[in-house]
Amino acid sequence: MAVAVTHGYSLFLGLIIDRLHHYIRQIRAMKKNMEAVTKQSRVLEETKLGDSEEIQGYQKKIGSLNEQVQVLKQQSESQTQELKTAETNNLALRKQSEGLLTEYERLIAENEELRNKLQTMELRFSRSDSKKNT
Repeated sequence: MAVAVTHGYSLFLGLIIDRLHHYIRQIRAMKKNMEAVTKQSRVLEETKLGDSEEIQGYQKKIGSLNEQVQVLKQQSESQTQELKTAETNNLALRKQSEGLLTEYERLIAENEELRNKLQTMELRFSRSDSKKNT
């Protein structure tokens, strides 16, 4: 039973690690996207031309890109928070799993000790029964 629980926790920890890896990859991709958007925004700001319509178009694009950067930053922050929470949960589950494993090992030792005592008692009773029969 405890082995099944330990295996279950191991599978759960594997799932958490997989999700952490997934979130880390997403965060990296978002950071690269955010850097590209920021660079594009800077380029647009630096290359403003004298034409007011063109300038207004670029300003709208810059505003849109800045909004995208903010959205990406918020997503990155929320996923970073999720990652920290998942890491905390992962650590707690590992500690719990270690505790369960220690308890399991203690129970195995206790079971072995009780079996030895039972075997000793059975041996004593069988000797006393054989003495009574003779």
